[in-house]
Amino acid sequence: MFDRVFSGQVIRPMRGCLCCEPQTLGFSAQAITQATAIAPEAAAAHWIMPPLANAHDHARGVKPTALAAFDLPLEMWLAVMSGTPVADPWLVVANALGRQALSGCGSIMVHYTRPQDPARIAFELREVTRAARTVGVRIALAVALRDVNALGYAPDETILAALPPEVAQAVRSRLLGRPMPFADQLRLVEDLAAELDDPLVDVQYGPYGLEWCSDAMLRLIAERSALTGRRVHMHLLESPVQRAYLDATFPQGPLRYLDEIGLLSPRLSVGHAAHLRPGEMALLAERGVAVSINTSSNLNLRNGVAPAAEMYRQGVRLVTGLDGFTVDDDDDALRELRLNWMLHRGLGAQEGWPLPALMRAATLEGRAILGGGLDAAPLSPGAMADLLVLRRDAQDLLLPAEEAPLLAQRATARHVRSLVVAGREVVAEGRLTGLDLDAARAELDAQCRVGAGAAIAWRQVATGYAEGLRDFYAAALPRG
Repeated sequence: MFDRVFSGQVIRPMRGCLCCEPQTLGFSAQAITQATAIAPEAAAAHWIMPPLANAHDHARGVKPTALAAFDLPLEMWLAVMSGTPVADPWLVVANALGRQALSGCGSIMVHYTRPQDPARIAFELREVTRAARTVGVRIALAVALRDVNALGYAPDETILAALPPEVAQAVRSRLLGRPMPFADQLRLVEDLAAELDDPLVDVQYGPYGLEWCSDAMLRLIAERSALTGRRVHMHLLESPVQRAYLDATFPQGPLRYLDEIGLLSPRLSVGHAAHLRPGEMALLAERGVAVSINTSSNLNLRNGVAPAAEMYRQGVRLVTGLDGFTVDDDDDALRELRLNWMLHRGLGAQEGWPLPALMRAATLEGRAILGGGLDAAPLSPGAMADLLVLRRDAQDLLLPAEEAPLLAQRATARHVRSLVVAGREVVAEGRLTGLDLDAARAELDAQCRVGAGAAIAWRQVATGYAEGLRDFYAAALPRG
């Protein structure tokens, strides 16, 4: 007896290869219970693969382009994004997770870095979890931790002194508050983990990054992670400005510093790492750290292209993320898969990041670092009932083609038929089963439009703030 049965070309990203077989899969409760070979013609209509995993994201329900926050370098973009209108946090996150589920994401990192109201952060984090359960996806909830440099890569008073007086006054009033003591921040993570952790929710320590955390905070995170086994997720070397700042701040090198304090371990995943050097890649590989490649986001924010092929050659554990800023502004994880394949597969006859490894990174490895475990034999009896069913829209092919490259070449969110997570059909016939996304989108839009006037007024301040940061970094940091 099965909860549901699907037939199609089953693509399993094994280590070093992609197995593709025409099969019927059945599942009961949370496990695959049947895998039966069928004739190729009976599998012609669908592909079946593990769900995609978005290993670095912030669950922004309101897209940056809706706030006119695009075509900016990262540091200026962060300043402009400080004016996001306030809305119901459940609604914000449900919209983001719902869009991603419709593109095939079954596991999603929520690095919750922009609370609607910092005074109610625990409430908002519970709402994040409630939204994930409504949609039906797995999440890692990385609770954002920071205690220094709220305004930029320098002490706050130094940044304020670099801004026009009227801009500095407005920025101080709106963006500077007294941070919770860092020990209390870590206690919040552990209290929430005791309350919220379950097979679909993995609470993690979420330091913003080296630029925003004191030495004492980072050392305590490393200590608590080692003691509890709890995972850590953070930003690392996202932009050229960050590279210059961290080189100036850590003479031994930022990666050596992280290693010295015990943060580099298989429990750590980092977002971006777009400006790693070869020796740093080797150290990450040796320590088992996972790196999320966020290609569209890096391109949108002028951060460059991460050296993913070289990381792969050096043995770095790779995963992939959307970071809420995909190349077509549509949260389409299947397009992101194709973009990563095209950018990183190699030049000429030189091999780069091969498709079997990329697909494993974008699916199974991503789910694992988000707390979802790693199947020895995915989509086989005994494996978790996590699967993505895509329409195999390939009727115009004149000659047979390999299934996995064809999927990577063609599939987009419009091909998603079903998404199953832990035995629950989250997407059926291309629609969410647990959330009316059209209604949720309309309600979020209505709430944000109430605050649009204030957002427009803040934009003038934010523009002055961003320009001041540009000038400050140009003067203060060495040019690479």
